Amino acid sequence: MKIYYRAEISSAHKLSLPYDSKCLRHHGHNYLIEAEIYGKVNNEGMVIDFTHLKEAIYKFDHINLNDYIKQPTAENIAIEIIKEIRQIPNIENINKIRIRVWEDKDSYAEEEWVK
Repeated sequence: MKIYYRAEISSAHKLSLPYDSKCLRHHGHNYLIEAEIYGKVNNEGMVIDFTHLKEAIYKFDHINLNDYIKQPTAENIAIEIIKEIRQIPNIENINKIRIRVWEDKDSYAEEEWVK
């Protein structure tokens, strides 16, 4: 079974890069986060509780990402969201997580965890 959730979060960050880039300055994005969770339906009739999934994603809303992620690229944000989801209790039934972080309407990073 697959479940899907989409959220928009607004966060600020700046990157440390060895070359000139506008990303060296503090700025923000309205990220679109897409989550696909694959697994068997558990005893409660769910693959994952949407409330817990939302909490894991919205942890990154309205924050300075540099306070939580060393180099807060879209790629690293996807990795961190997967880490948060994997800390949700009672998710032994989940066998795959795919997170897509859209930085703007044209570009995203996608990470996948497979049991």
